[in-house]
Amino acid sequence: MRRSDHFGFTLIELMIAMVIGSILMVAVVSAYQIQVGSKNTQEALTDMNSTARAALEIMTQELSTAGCDPNNTGTPGIVNAADNDLTVSMDIGNTAGDSFRPDGLIDGPNEQIRYAINLNGNLGRDRLDGAGLQPLARNVDALDFVYLDGSNPPLVIASDPLTGVVAAGDLAAIRSIEITIVARAGRAAPGFMKTTVDNRTYTNQRGDDLVFANGAPNPPNDSFRRLLLTTTVNCRNLLGN
Repeated sequence: MRRSDHFGFTLIELMIAMVIGSILMVAVVSAYQIQVGSKNTQEALTDMNSTARAALEIMTQELSTAGCDPNNTGTPGIVNAADNDLTVSMDIGNTAGDSFRPDGLIDGPNEQIRYAINLNGNLGRDRLDGAGLQPLARNVDALDFVYLDGSNPPLVIASDPLTGVVAAGDLAAIRSIEITIVARAGRAAPGFMKTTVDNRTYTNQRGDDLVFANGAPNPPNDSFRRLLLTTTVNCRNLLGN
């Protein structure tokens, strides 16, 4: 019987090699998916952080100008104050578009500004120029205002418990405003071993539970990442009202 010099793989060896190769391929694909998911999550978080912080900065600057009244007409100030809807006015220009020459009126560009959340869940800014609420920040779950008087320490000016609106007779007492917003990432964030669930209850500086837009629950109990930002604006132009 002649011995063959040609050797090959047995069926068992081929099956073992295929199993090992499949395991390695699954590991590579899984690692790639994790990296892509992490990249997408970081991009969503970066976008959420930058847009929310920019929106809060714009609101802070504009609310600091609320009540600007160089001509002492007594007209500019807080127009409407609600828990999640605020309109302010200021005399910073005129109808001719000259922003450096106040005319004693508040009918010029950018002289009345409203902040609220629109039906699409975006923080909107309305310059009351007929364009309506224009997006200032995307994916905002909550917008909350707390109004304070000029006492030391300042006291909260209560809104109507049913409508959430501050009475017209109390608007002149507002001296500072606490702003709280909750921004949401544009996409859900899957976890590594298990799904991440946001079960945090979001509150304002006073510890009051925030009311989410469009009837969304708080805590949300979903897989979206969120960012809570809050600040207090001292309305320096209202101090003399």
